[in-house]
Formats: sequence, C-alpha cells, structure tokens
Amino acid sequence: MSREPASGAATRWDIVLMALGAGILAGFQVGKVPPALPVLRESLGLDLVTAGFLTSIYYAIGAVFAVAVGLLSDQAGPRRLMLAGVVFLSVGSLLGGLVSGSTLLLVARFVEGFGFVGVTVTAPKLIAAAARPRDQGLAFGIWGAYMPLGMAIAMLIAPSLLDAVGWRGFWLVGAALAALFGVALAWSLLPRRWPVVFVAEALDWSGVGATLSRAALWLFGLSFALYTLQWFAIMTWLPTFLIETQGRSASGAAIWGAMVVAVNALGNFAAAWLMHRRAPRWALVGIAFCAMGGASAGVFIAGTPGDLKVVLAFVFSAVGGLLPAAAIAGAAAHAPRAAFVAMASGFVVQGAALGSLLGPPPSPAAVEGLGGWAASWWVMLAVSAAGLGLVAGLVATDRLRHR
Repeated sequence: MSREPASGAATRWDIVLMALGAGILAGFQVGKVPPALPVLRESLGLDLVTAGFLTSIYYAIGAVFAVAVGLLSDQAGPRRLMLAGVVFLSVGSLLGGLVSGSTLLLVARFVEGFGFVGVTVTAPKLIAAAARPRDQGLAFGIWGAYMPLGMAIAMLIAPSLLDAVGWRGFWLVGAALAALFGVALAWSLLPRRWPVVFVAEALDWSGVGATLSRAALWLFGLSFALYTLQWFAIMTWLPTFLIETQGRSASGAAIWGAMVVAVNALGNFAAAWLMHRRAPRWALVGIAFCAMGGASAGVFIAGTPGDLKVVLAFVFSAVGGLLPAAAIAGAAAHAPRAAFVAMASGFVVQGAALGSLLGPPPSPAAVEGLGGWAASWWVMLAVSAAGLGLVAGLVATDRLRHR
C-alpha cells in the first residue's frame, strides 16, 4: 500500500506530469501507425485487415492481462512497473525499426504492448499517491489526455519524418524518445526526490474479491471498451478515409487526422475541470456517447457533405474526450481502498484495450465486405446506444460514490 498525501499536503504536480509524459509516450506509439499505414502497406504488402491488426495488436496484452498487471503493481510497487513499461516501449519500437517482414513487425508491436499496459495501469496509482483528495479529479482528468496528446504529436511529425528517414527511422525515433524519457522518469521517481513509501504487502484475496465485485468498475470498463472501439476505429482509419473519399494528399490527411485526435485532449481537460467542480461522472459518460453516436453516423453516411464530415469528426473526438477522464477517475474512486487503485484502474485499461484491439479490424472489413465506408455508420450508432444502457447503471452506482 502507499502512504498518500495528508489532506493539507500539496499535490505533487511534477509527478502527475511525469505520469502524463509516460502516457504520452504510449500514445505516441499508437499515433505513429495511422499516417505510416500507406507506406507500410506498400513496403510490406499488407492488406487492410492485416494493417488493422498492426494497430490493434498493441493492445492485446492489456485486453487480457491489465487487471492482473494492476494487481502486480499494487503488490510489487508502481515505481518499478512504470519504469519497466517505458523500457518495453523503447525496446519494442527499436525492434520494429530493425526487423523485416510483417510478422516480425507484429511481434515488435506486441512487445510495445507490454509497455503500454505497464504504463497505463501504473500511472493512476502514482497519481493517486501524488494528488491530495480534492485535486484527484483534476489530476485524473489531465492524465486522461495522454492518448490524444501522444497520438497527435506522432501524427503531426509523421509526414516530415516519413519523408526524411522512412517508416523504420520513425520507429527508431520513437525508441530514442522513450529511452531518454525513461532516464528522466527514473530520476524523478527516486525516493529522495519523492519520499512517498510504496510498501509491498501480502496478497489480500479479500481485497481482490472486493475489487472484482464492484459493479461500477465493470460498468466503467465496459463503457471505455465501447468508447475505444468507436474512437480508434475512426482515428486509425481517418487519414486513409480522407485520402480515399476526399482526394486529400497523404501529408494533408495526416495533419487533419492529427488535429482531430488532438481535440480529444480538450474533452479530457474539460472533464477534469467539470469533475473538479463536482460534475457527476455518469453524466460526462452519457454526454460523450450521445455526441459520438450522432457525429460518427454523420461522418460515414454517404449524403453528408465532405466539409461537414470533417467538422463532425472534430465534434466526435472533442466531446467524446469527456469519457476517458470520467472512467479513469471513476475507477480510482471505486477501488475498495488505496492499495487496490492500480487493480481497479486495470479494469478501465482492460476495457479500453479490448475496444482498441477489436475496433480497427472491423472497419476495413466493413469497407471490403459491405460495400464502402458508408456501410459502417449504423455500427457506430448501435455501439453508442449500448453505451447509454451502461450509463443507466452508472447513475445508480456512481452517484453513491461521487466525490
């Protein structure tokens, strides 16, 4: 368990920002793929479905083991696991830049997936220990922006790097960034710089059972799964969609895609501010699903004007950004006690990873099997409707624990 800041102690925002930085690195490894897909498909001869798995396999570890990794973090200590996660991100990206062939590249992405789950499960525990209780909603909301910020950075620099050093060089840049950040992170987390004590304790199966039985954790995890299924399906294929349906150049599509991804961070920051003002988490989740369902349907329906499709993509991403911050904060709030924050966060990460794993491949399947991009609009609307069903459960469970 950890010794949390006393109610009068100041929040260590530097630790919160370092956790955010590690998350941004994890998001960077996601964002480097979409703008590189046309080059990768030409270089390695990938079909659309295989290219989709190149994105989604990154989440395979999280989709299966995130809760278990959260329990490991609670027992072994988040400092070690956070640093190990950054190391895996660097090693996986390095391997990806050196291998040849699509199979080995998929293996390298799988290695990066270990880093993703290590970072994203552990960061909420570090943040819970660094932030005083009244600042935790704000801190978790800021953390929730890690994915769009990391993806946007990668997508913005991708056109110039792909032209200058190719996709392999792009992967090596990701490896170098992770290695350099790992050094800074190790220095920041030294006990003499941040003297919070994380004590490994005997495995408490009653606490595990209490965590697994929390209905709110299941609801937040499932909500995040439905969110990521939609969000990554659209964000991963947006550059390709803009090229194929609107005739945009590869660099132009990448820049537009990066901007759409980046505005998702605004939704996370808005949720952070709203939760700091005591807005209920279930309401933020409900608003996000309503906006995402309507906007995504409009993006894919054939009769929507091209410029309006881009506007709707911005709405989809920005308002949808309310959900990750609310779900992450909800997981921490519903942990049975502080020692199980990482395991509770693993519910959300596992849900997010599952949606991310399943989201990208069905999109090209719809394109190839159902007759074009317009065929998938009803799928997005149905997913949002299912999400609103989960909100009904959150109204009952989250209202009781809202803080």
